[in-house]
Amino acid sequence: MNTRNIPERRSHAERSAATRQHLIATAIDVIQHRSLEEMSIHELARSAGMTSGAVQHHFESKAVLMMRVLSELVEQRVEAGQLWPARTLPAAQRATLFVQAAWDLIYAQPRFIVAWNIYLGCRNQSAVLEHIAQLRQQINAQMRDGFFDAFPELATAPDRAAFLGLVFSTLRGMGLLQLFPDTATAPAAGDSAAPQAQLQCLAGLIASRCEAAAPPRAARHGARRGPKT
Repeated sequence: MNTRNIPERRSHAERSAATRQHLIATAIDVIQHRSLEEMSIHELARSAGMTSGAVQHHFESKAVLMMRVLSELVEQRVEAGQLWPARTLPAAQRATLFVQAAWDLIYAQPRFIVAWNIYLGCRNQSAVLEHIAQLRQQINAQMRDGFFDAFPELATAPDRAAFLGLVFSTLRGMGLLQLFPDTATAPAAGDSAAPQAQLQCLAGLIASRCEAAAPPRAARHGARRGPKT
C-alpha cells in the first residue's frame, strides 16, 4: 500500500493552534472592514463559521481575544533588514529609504489602524491596556535600537530620545490620519503619493541632523593623514 500520498493526521494541539489562528485572522478582518464594536464573540463565531461556544473554548472573552490579536499584529512586523538601511550609505539616502520603508511596511498598513482601533475601543479595560503597555515597551526598544544603529551619528546626541520620539510620533500621526479620511480631498485608495511631501520633509530633517552631527570632512581626512612634516 502506498502511504506517501496519505496526509499526516494533525495532533489536537496543532488543530487547536490552527483554529486560534483562523479566529484571530477573522477578528482582524472584521475590525478592519467593519468596526471594533461589531467584533463580538457572536459575530466572530458567525464570520468564522463556528459556534459561540467553540470560540469561547479558545478565547473566553473579547478582552482576551483582543490581547491575542494585538500580539499577532506586533508579531507580523517586518524583518529588520527591510526597514533599516545600511549605515554605510549617505545620510540623505539612508533617511529617505527609512521613512519610505517605515510608511509602506508599517504605518500605511491596515494592521496599524486595526491595532489603534483596538486601543481606542478598550480604554476602559485595564487588562488590555496593561498588555498594550507591555507590547509598546517591546516595540519601542526594538525601534530605538534599530534607528540608532542605522543612524549612528545621532546615537550620542544629548536630545536623542526627544528626536527619536519626534520621528516616530510624526509617522504615527500620519498613519492615524487614515482614521479620519477627508472624503472631499482624500486620494483614491492605494494612492501612495499622498504622504510623499511629509515623508520627504521628515527624511530631510533626519538627514540634516546626521550631517550636523558628523565631524567635518576636513577633520576626518586630517585625522587619517596625520600631521604634516
